[in-house]
Amino acid sequence: MTPSAKDAIRTRLKELGMTQAQLAEKIGTTPAILSRSLGGALVRPDSHWPAILDALNLQVTITPKEQ
Repeated sequence: MTPSAKDAIRTRLKELGMTQAQLAEKIGTTPAILSRSLGGALVRPDSHWPAILDALNLQVTITPKEQ
């Protein structure tokens, strides 16, 4: 099973030894706003992206950038 985007973020934070509060500071937001973002839908419910990806038999994968 492919991990969700939220799971990928949590795993990456752990790999980097970073907390959500530190990530919030790094991106210039508050921990509360970041928490809401991570708890919400990755794609808005009215977005066409899920249907586009499904129609083209594509999926989105989150991986670390190459250094």
